[in-house]
Amino acid sequence: MMLMTEKDIYTLYGLKHFEDKYKLCSQDIVIHVAEKQPACWSEADIISEAGDSEIELNFNVFGAIGRILSGCMEPYFKDRELIKELSKKPFVDLWEKILFDSILSISRIPVVNYSLWPYGKEFAVCLTHDVDEIRKTYQYFTYSARHLKKRNFRGLRNQLVSLFRKLRGNEPFWTFEEIMKVERELGVRSTFFFLNEDAKVNLFDVKTWRHYGRRFDIKEPKVVDVIKRLSSEGWEVGLHGSFHSFKDLSKLRREKEVLEEVLSEKVCGNRQHNLNLSIPETWRYHEEIGLVYDTTLGFNNCVGFRWGTSFPFHPLDGESGRVLELLEIPLVVEDIALFSYEKPWREFLSVAGEVEKCNGTLTVLWHHAVFSDMDFPGWGEMYRKIVEHCAERDAWVATGCEIAKWWKKRESSRIEVEYGNGEMTISAYPENMRHFLDIHISEEVEIEVLSGAEVIKESDRKITISTSDRKVRVVFRDG
Repeated sequence: MMLMTEKDIYTLYGLKHFEDKYKLCSQDIVIHVAEKQPACWSEADIISEAGDSEIELNFNVFGAIGRILSGCMEPYFKDRELIKELSKKPFVDLWEKILFDSILSISRIPVVNYSLWPYGKEFAVCLTHDVDEIRKTYQYFTYSARHLKKRNFRGLRNQLVSLFRKLRGNEPFWTFEEIMKVERELGVRSTFFFLNEDAKVNLFDVKTWRHYGRRFDIKEPKVVDVIKRLSSEGWEVGLHGSFHSFKDLSKLRREKEVLEEVLSEKVCGNRQHNLNLSIPETWRYHEEIGLVYDTTLGFNNCVGFRWGTSFPFHPLDGESGRVLELLEIPLVVEDIALFSYEKPWREFLSVAGEVEKCNGTLTVLWHHAVFSDMDFPGWGEMYRKIVEHCAERDAWVATGCEIAKWWKKRESSRIEVEYGNGEMTISAYPENMRHFLDIHISEEVEIEVLSGAEVIKESDRKITISTSDRKVRVVFRDG
């Protein structure tokens, strides 16, 4: 593709972001960009005109993407109402999807690109749990006070029952077995981010009480056993950076080293506790200590899209102009935020629908403690319902590390296509590796794969193939 505009750092990043995301085989298309900013962040009317191998954009989409994915929106998030408005739509994903569809619409020949997700899945779901505390402590007081204030006597009774059970040896917040059982039944695996907190507690400052409940010993035999068991049975164990580690490189490094010592293997990913981020410093720390991905970028007071995207991306460090090697997988749905809405299920369906529309990534955070039904009635069932819904919608359900590795595999792959006399030869690299490719066709075209690949999914305008040889031969003709 050729871009007709001033190529500043943000525009170049935005163009590369689009190209790396869709991984189209080379297209002879010229894109003309109007040198202006979008009327609003949710603006979706990006195409002025498309045809004859040229597309005119109403504004500098690529420049806007570059600025957004380097953090330009952060100042807006001081206003709670503005947060909820800006988070409703993944507008970066929508812009890029509209542009991609426009490219397909003006192409006179079948277009090949690398599939967004394996097996032709419609979108991805990243299941995660933050392990903040393993024992219920001060919550007996805070939860009881909250129920008493709201005159919720059933909730108050549940706290008394929960305390009685704890005294008999049944720890309410030790929910690992229950989560593993649910996910085995659903045929999925998730990521558990383990916290190693040492923040100070002030008895006279209620806001610090949470640090006390979360200061468990990650080297405690019971904790070590469950970490090793999770890892050995297919779950991912990741780092949950402590409350102050987002601005302390040495602390974050030590926490990662301790977890790796317990785990006996390298840690792939992280989420910062309380979603604390100092942008871009925290991500620089993540990159320096060798993390592959982070999944902190999101909201804990509403659901949705913090930077207008659900897809994994490499943040642009606006201060240095460098694209970080670290992969950010945005958080879309947090349990506590979801249940702050009057109708949580309706809100989930809305945000999940936006992700599916753009074929993005639905990253879900369901704290492991909320599977305690006495404390959070129905929250465990909601989690099951979410996973079942996504599976029915043909989602690829995976851990954070699986998604990061898949995305990096896409980034390191490339496609070459040779056309001639109603036939095309597709070569995907690296060779001797299975690739998932999409072939897009117009309504009038029929297509047949002769050799080198298996058709695994087919619709009116697209087929998805899985390569089995270094070259794939395809014929196409007018229907």
